[in-house]
Amino acid sequence: MTAIAPAYAGPRRSLGFWRYTWSQFLLSQKVHWRDLGFALTGVLIPLGLGIGLPASQHGKGEIAGVDGGVYLLPGMMGFVLVWIVYNVVNSATSRRGKLIYKRLRGTPLPDTAIMTGEAMSGSVTSIAQVVVLLVFGLTYLGAPAPSNPLLLLVGVVLGAFTFAVLAIGVSGLLPTSEVSTWIVTPFLFLMMFASGIVFPLSEMPHFLQVPVQYLPSSSVVEILRTAYLGRDFASNPATAQLPHQVGFLESFRACVMPLGLLCAWIGVSLGLGKRFFKWDPKRSG
Repeated sequence: MTAIAPAYAGPRRSLGFWRYTWSQFLLSQKVHWRDLGFALTGVLIPLGLGIGLPASQHGKGEIAGVDGGVYLLPGMMGFVLVWIVYNVVNSATSRRGKLIYKRLRGTPLPDTAIMTGEAMSGSVTSIAQVVVLLVFGLTYLGAPAPSNPLLLLVGVVLGAFTFAVLAIGVSGLLPTSEVSTWIVTPFLFLMMFASGIVFPLSEMPHFLQVPVQYLPSSSVVEILRTAYLGRDFASNPATAQLPHQVGFLESFRACVMPLGLLCAWIGVSLGLGKRFFKWDPKRSG
């Protein structure tokens, strides 16, 4: 009998972890929607831009060989994922300041379950917005179905995870939630214009074209645009030439570099979190 018990300990611990994570997710969502002004900001701004910009360019000319609205659609999917940074940074700094994290650590919840639940809660709105944009593109813009749905799914999930982990890592360097919002928001819009979301990188000043390719938002946009439009926007994102068409496996090969960069950003973010994340409020003195 004593030999059997350890064989079941692993699955039990695994189920326990996900039960704790789900509990933390539900708690985070409850607290998130209590701050209605902040929650609506995280819904209306990215979704409004995500629908408004493609709709404004639909039928007004082509970008990289496709309708302008359809070209912007996967880019704006990347932008709503970038907004995960706004949601997670605010929740992490707010709950740290209100001593919620400190109280949670007095419960049986593992630290990893708390952080995973927070990341899931901060990501769920953006992932739902990606679905809304997909339906909007298919119905209003008359966009084709994604050329590679599996790569699109990989890009969405990996992008969401990258931005959530990055936000947790950065949150330890920021003060209160109110100040953090003012600091983070300009960077989100900077990434919107510097990552190929609204126009090709080839239209940017030449000296910026190489460094911006290493932004996590640039990698997400390259993956989503390649997956959706079936053209290689990833191998040479700064080219002014029309990207060539790619098949199912070729699109994965084209995205090896941005997929690797996202994994590297996840490693950097985990290092930032381990070094700087604080469970207690930052002290001023």
